[in-house]
Amino acid sequence: MTHAAHAPAHNAELEELLDLDAKLGASVLSRAMDDASQALKTEPRTIVDLGAGTGTGTVALANRFSTARVHSIDASAGMLDRLREASAAAGVSENVQAHLADLDGEWVAELPESIDLAWAALSLHHVGDPALLLRQVFHALRPGGVLVVIEMTGETTYEPADLGTERAGLGDRIVRVLAARGYPVTADWTDALDSAGFAPVNRREASFSASADTREGSRYLELQLTFNRVLLGDGMDSDNLAAVDAAMTTLRTGHSRVAVASGRAIWVAVRPEVTE
Repeated sequence: MTHAAHAPAHNAELEELLDLDAKLGASVLSRAMDDASQALKTEPRTIVDLGAGTGTGTVALANRFSTARVHSIDASAGMLDRLREASAAAGVSENVQAHLADLDGEWVAELPESIDLAWAALSLHHVGDPALLLRQVFHALRPGGVLVVIEMTGETTYEPADLGTERAGLGDRIVRVLAARGYPVTADWTDALDSAGFAPVNRREASFSASADTREGSRYLELQLTFNRVLLGDGMDSDNLAAVDAAMTTLRTGHSRVAVASGRAIWVAVRPEVTE
């Protein structure tokens, strides 16, 4: 199979991958919402989902905080279409308002004046000027309001390590080559959150996993390797690339037993209450 055959045909595959990442990472989202709920002194009425993507986070927020209005911001009309469909399917569309806006642009103008909870899951690293965005979020939040940031960490492992191909250490080689090319994108936002004025800023570790034992897990792994295959480029020799192809074929036919685990970091940052 050639390199070009693995290139994503259109944005629908990326949207599906992001959707599956959020669904399979439901425990991470739940833990982050638990932390946000504990940090908030009252139930949130107004929530903003920054870089909402396909809407899995938006739906989770709307379900968890059922009396809140969730303002979902994304720069992709296609993503927002999927978000609207997901909100309708989940029966929460009346509590969700989608906004087509760029986080590097005038997104704040789309929102009410006072936000209780801001949510940025795997989106902050895409922003051109994160420090500016964090200051904007700080001022958009009401005193006592909370910002939740979720990002990947650099810890990714495959089991079995050969991805079922008998090519020893294949998974480790994939991780190393991708890391050398800056994937996955990781960041530590603790200092930036402190600098923006948030206090306290709490960080915790969480884990994400997907297994080919389930249909959704198998599809997630197939799509992940599809994107990784493009990124690997000339960073691997032909034998290793052929082994990646073989792993993808096994996933596609439903005979794989591969699993992947990776880390997530969750920050919960509070805008301090105004003191007299």
